[in-house]
Amino acid sequence: MMQRILIAADGAADALRLARTVRELIPEGGGAQVTVLQVLAPPVPPALSTPLAPPLTAGDDLLVLGEANARRELEPARDELRQAGFRAEVDVATGLPGEEICRYAEQGGYQLIVMGRRGLGRLQEVLLGSVSEYVLRHTRLPVLVVQQAPQMKA
Repeated sequence: MMQRILIAADGAADALRLARTVRELIPEGGGAQVTVLQVLAPPVPPALSTPLAPPLTAGDDLLVLGEANARRELEPARDELRQAGFRAEVDVATGLPGEEICRYAEQGGYQLIVMGRRGLGRLQEVLLGSVSEYVLRHTRLPVLVVQQAPQMKA
């Protein structure tokens, strides 16, 4: 059984959806360690930084506030996992999402990455890239990609 699972979430709703998927796969939790991670984009991309607008660092107020808000948004997913018998925590990283998820998972000794997929069209994926596609191509760990349900058009 998987003992260390990383849920890579894109916000509160995604975190809850993925946490519920993990609960369905491992109904009794079994004491597995689950980390719900959200990766925030850097406020000023390093390529755009100048002496007038240097990149923000971990101690800057904007990053600290963003991380605090992200942690708070992930707490309901953590709480749901804990109620199901998992040892769950939340964490936030800053950087390029695909790269950070791969780095975090491998450095943390995780055995499985669970992440969502929005189902962008092929053109959108080519133009914007796909985080799930990046992770699938750059990690040696098993990855469970959970497709987001299609949105109903009004």
